[in-house]
Amino acid sequence: MTDQTRTSPLVNRLLKMISLCALGYLLIILAIIIPRGIQSVEQQKQELEEKLALSLSNSAAIALYVNNYDIASEVMDALLLHQEINAVKLASVDGIVFERTTIPTTYKEQNYWTDANRYRLDSPVDGNLIGYLMIHEDHQVIRQQAINQILDQIAVVLIQFLVTFIALIWIVRRLVGKPLTDLSQALSEVRPDHDRKVAVAAEDHHNEIGLVAKSINEFIDASHQALLRERELRQQIERWESYYRTIAEQDTLTGLKNRLGCEKFVLRKQRASTTMVLLLIDLDGFKQVNDTLGHAAGDEVLREIAKRFYALAQTHFSDFVVGRLGGDEFAIYIPLDEFVAESIERFAAQLIESSSEPIGLGQQSAQVGCSIGISHMNSLHIDLEKLLLQADKAMYWVKYRGKHGYHIYRMGEEILPLPSAKELKQDQFR
Repeated sequence: MTDQTRTSPLVNRLLKMISLCALGYLLIILAIIIPRGIQSVEQQKQELEEKLALSLSNSAAIALYVNNYDIASEVMDALLLHQEINAVKLASVDGIVFERTTIPTTYKEQNYWTDANRYRLDSPVDGNLIGYLMIHEDHQVIRQQAINQILDQIAVVLIQFLVTFIALIWIVRRLVGKPLTDLSQALSEVRPDHDRKVAVAAEDHHNEIGLVAKSINEFIDASHQALLRERELRQQIERWESYYRTIAEQDTLTGLKNRLGCEKFVLRKQRASTTMVLLLIDLDGFKQVNDTLGHAAGDEVLREIAKRFYALAQTHFSDFVVGRLGGDEFAIYIPLDEFVAESIERFAAQLIESSSEPIGLGQQSAQVGCSIGISHMNSLHIDLEKLLLQADKAMYWVKYRGKHGYHIYRMGEEILPLPSAKELKQDQFR
C-alpha cells in the first residue's frame, strides 16, 4: 500500500470528526442564538420604550398638568410612530385621561390596559406624582420582529458556517502548513471595532487560503458595519432625547423658553450668582391687535416683541433667559452678583420703549406697549412662586396706575388695590 492509500482513511476520519464537531457546534450555536435572540429583541424593545417614555415624560407631565390635548396628542403620536406600540394612555391622579390607539375599539378587551407598561409622571412644578404614562405593546408585531431577526441571524450563521466549513475541508485535504499558521496569526490580530483586513499573499489569492481570508474579511466588514449601525442608532436616540427635551422647555411660537425652561434656568443658576432678578412683562394693547387684525397678526407681534426683548437683553447682560409664560406675558430672569436698581430701571425703560415701536404687518402695522413688574430674591434661598407673585403684584400695580411703566417690588410692600379675578377675566387691565 502506498502512503497516499494509508493516509487517505486518516484524512477521511479527520474530515468526519471535523464534520461531526462542526455539526455539534452549529447545533449549540443555534440553541444559544434562538433564545438569546428572542430575549435580545424583547430587551431592545423594552429599552427603546423606556428611553422614549423618559424623553417624553416631561411633555406628558406638562400635558396632564395643564390639561392640554395638543401636547398630549404630540406625545401619543410620537409613541405610536413605533409599530411595536399600538396604544398610549395618559392618566392623571385627578381623573384627566388622554388615550389613543391604532386598533379598533371593538377589539379591545375589558382588561386591555392591565398588561400595559406604566411609567410614573411627576409634576413639572413640585415633582409630586401627577399621573402615569401607559404604553400597550403590540405583542404580535414584537413576536414577528423577533422571529425575523432570529431567522436573519440563523441565515448569517449558516452562511458563515458553510463558507468556513468548505474552506476547512480544502485546507485539510491540501495539508496547508505555513499559510494556515500565517492566517491564524493574522486572525489573532483582528478586532471587531476595527476594519483591518486579513492580508493574503499574492500566491494565495486564488487558493483555499485566499477563500478563507476573503470570507473572514467579509465577516469583518459585516461586523464593522453592524458596530457602525449600532453607534448611529445610539446617536439617533440621543438626538431624539435632546429634541424632546427641547420641545418640553421651548415656546414653539417665539422660540423662547417656556415656563418650565425658565424655571430650570433659575435652578441651574442658584449657586452661580447672589441675586436672581425677574422682570415680568405684560403687553399693553395686545388684545386690541388680536381683535382687530386677527390672531395671525397677533402671533407675528409676539414673535417680533420676543426678538426685541432678547436682542435688548443681550446688549445689557451676559447671562439671562427670556421666556414666554403664556399669552402675551413674558419673563426675563437675570442672575446678578448685586441688585442695582438704577441699572435694572434703565433696562426696563428701554424694554418699554422698544415694545412701543410700530410693528410692520405687511400693508398694516400694529403698536403695543408693556407694563413691567420687577422683583428680586437671594439665589440660594429662592422661592420661584414667591418671586413670580411679587413681580406679578408690581406689574399689576403699573396696570392700575395707567400702564406703560415699571415698578420694583420691595420687601414687605403691599400693593393695593389689585385687579379682581372678574376684572382679569374681562381684560379690564389690558
